[in-house]
Amino acid sequence: MKNITRYLLLFVAAVITATALVDAARPATGKSIPDRGAVNKAEALYLEAVNADEDGRHDDAFMLLRRAAAINPSDPYIRASVAEYAIGLPSTDSVLLEESYRALADRYAADPTDRHNAYVYASVAQNLGRIDDLIAIWETLDSLMPSRTDPAINLATALTARYARTLDIADFDRAISIYNRLEQAAGPSLQLTSRKIGAYMMRNDTASVISEIGTLAASAPADINTNIIAAHLYTSINKADSALAYLDKAERIDPNNGKIYLARAQVYRQLNDSVAYDREVFRTLQAPAVEYPDKFQLLSDYVVKLYADSLQQPRIEQMFETIQEVNPGEATLHALYGAYKASTDKYDAAAEQFNYSIELDPTMENVWQSLVQVYSMGNRTNKVLEASRKALVYFPGNPYYILNGAMALAITDRQAQALALLDSMDNSQIANRRIASTVHSTRGDLLYALNETDSAFVAYTKAIEEDSENYMAMNNCAYFMAEAGRDLDRAELYASIATAANAGNATFLDTYAWIFFKKKDYKKAREIIDQALEAFEKEEHENDNGEIYNHAGDIYFMDGDRKMALDMWKKAYELRPDDSLLAKKVKHKTIFFEE
Repeated sequence: MKNITRYLLLFVAAVITATALVDAARPATGKSIPDRGAVNKAEALYLEAVNADEDGRHDDAFMLLRRAAAINPSDPYIRASVAEYAIGLPSTDSVLLEESYRALADRYAADPTDRHNAYVYASVAQNLGRIDDLIAIWETLDSLMPSRTDPAINLATALTARYARTLDIADFDRAISIYNRLEQAAGPSLQLTSRKIGAYMMRNDTASVISEIGTLAASAPADINTNIIAAHLYTSINKADSALAYLDKAERIDPNNGKIYLARAQVYRQLNDSVAYDREVFRTLQAPAVEYPDKFQLLSDYVVKLYADSLQQPRIEQMFETIQEVNPGEATLHALYGAYKASTDKYDAAAEQFNYSIELDPTMENVWQSLVQVYSMGNRTNKVLEASRKALVYFPGNPYYILNGAMALAITDRQAQALALLDSMDNSQIANRRIASTVHSTRGDLLYALNETDSAFVAYTKAIEEDSENYMAMNNCAYFMAEAGRDLDRAELYASIATAANAGNATFLDTYAWIFFKKKDYKKAREIIDQALEAFEKEEHENDNGEIYNHAGDIYFMDGDRKMALDMWKKAYELRPDDSLLAKKVKHKTIFFEE
């Protein structure tokens, strides 16, 4: 009858609200005890809920439970079943949470021998940090079920947790006595000894830790795993010599066990013995007996630790080659190698590894994204487009690939195609508002390039509404407004927000200055363009078209500084020798505007 509880948290957040649960979970006050007919009806609804739950009709089950609780709120089992769902709601308020917790407690108190209900109550008590209640539960179950070990182990664990909070030595001593009682009954075991060791470590009782490790090792001296675990435990208390001694013993028992190499590598890493660590890492990677996941984790740790050291690159490359020979055809290995290559700015080599990974497993979305990214970083625009299109076969509608594909098309002057690709996406399906904002701002850029200015400004507005921190959208919208000479006050607002949030950004400052130029406030424009030029000189620029120098020249000229204006136009003209308007400015030493 009470199996309904095992479906805790399955669906409730999508079915009901916390407000609706309050009435169902809250016990009635000031009401008479329901008559027998009501009790029977509630019981019947409860049984219907159990059957519905067993059939997978969880929404029906929950509604039936709520109705049963409303009819007979004094039944602890019905109330607790409703409470389990309420506990799982992310929006559960504190009052409802407390009432639900008490409902679970009442059900447990009605029959403490019901292990399922006791364990549910204990789990919630632990999650809520009710350590005293948790201890009381396990104490009761330990006394009622002395032949079972799990209540005793859980009681000792809870006592140790409370000791960590209060430092009450009585809790610690009780926990140790429980472990000793269990060991006396069943003999030493890895589970019990490990818990005892953890408790002693909490008190920094190294002598007791060493004693317990000795007891553990003596219980199974010829067991490989026991010796390896003993080595790990000695490593955790910085006793490297003892750890290595146990690993040497394990290797004498089984010289081909790769787990021993793995454990030894971890010891040498803790000792900061790089030579020995490298040696053991290689032995582990070459050992056929070591499972690939263990090797992969070891190599990942090694690469993460040393990738930034250029002197280690040959060693890392050699390790990748070694593991690829022993474990060929692993998609995750090629993905890791690609990530390492990308971290060293070898984008073509990184792309090669990512492609190998995708050939082995095309469903790894993170690898597709990495491939698109390295193509983009390597300025391989056509490859960005190609990879994005291929990825969309496996992940249709994914905005990451659509955006990157559209940007690649735009860079290659295929704005109409880029816009069509963007418009193929269902924006209503984009849950992340920042991504949605980026889609709208990209549409704005494309529409403006296609001379659809009104639609472009609509797109920018949507981008800013979706994400008030999309400063690039604000900057681009403000600049194009200035160019069009429209809504300059709003352009000024956008530009001021963008520059305030991105201090020292030359592009944003240039936009801000250009707006004041368009508003004929030349002194303010000059003040800001000076800041833009200062920031610009500090930045690295590829394919600079001299636009900031051209703007600076126009601003200086209108502010009365013709010499500085000419210097700026000359700089711009050096970068744009085919610009006829700039040529006229330089030749005639005066400003001209596009017709």
